[in-house]
Amino acid sequence: MSIEQAGKKDKKNDGRDLFQKHLKDAPVMQIFKELSLVKGHTRLLVLVAHGFIELLVNALVNHHLKNSKKVTSDVRSYPHSTKILLLNELGIIEDSQYKVFDWFRKLRNKAAHQPIFQVTKNELKNISSPEKYREPDNFYDLCIELIGGFWNQHIPIFGTKFAPGLGGENDESDGI
Repeated sequence: MSIEQAGKKDKKNDGRDLFQKHLKDAPVMQIFKELSLVKGHTRLLVLVAHGFIELLVNALVNHHLKNSKKVTSDVRSYPHSTKILLLNELGIIEDSQYKVFDWFRKLRNKAAHQPIFQVTKNELKNISSPEKYREPDNFYDLCIELIGGFWNQHIPIFGTKFAPGLGGENDESDGI
């Protein structure tokens, strides 16, 4: 291999290394890392997963609503339940996703306020598909699916905000 070829190879590696560094440092990767840390603790998993869903919902509100600052800064007048309802009414999230997010919101409230908390088969019975998510042992996978699926549906918005350097020219990440 010539020196010139080696130099070109090094530039390619620098690009790949830079991409890997951006990916590793991206807030979206921190989200999934945090979820993996609480995988075996159902209450914490609910609270952390819901926190990230709220973060993503707020990003959609900021992107789509004319008075987004008012909605995202006044949590008493505009709680999470109102934000997901607004996004659903505007057609930004589908009815099925609204129902799942509302169910998950109620589950989060139980996790936050009940002294003894576990996710049961009964609480998961209304999960439509796949059927494996109706099992409490697969709850971590359900949380990953909720966040990952939501992310993928709105990647042009979320990518620029939570995956800086990976989302395109208009990256605007301000961290988590």
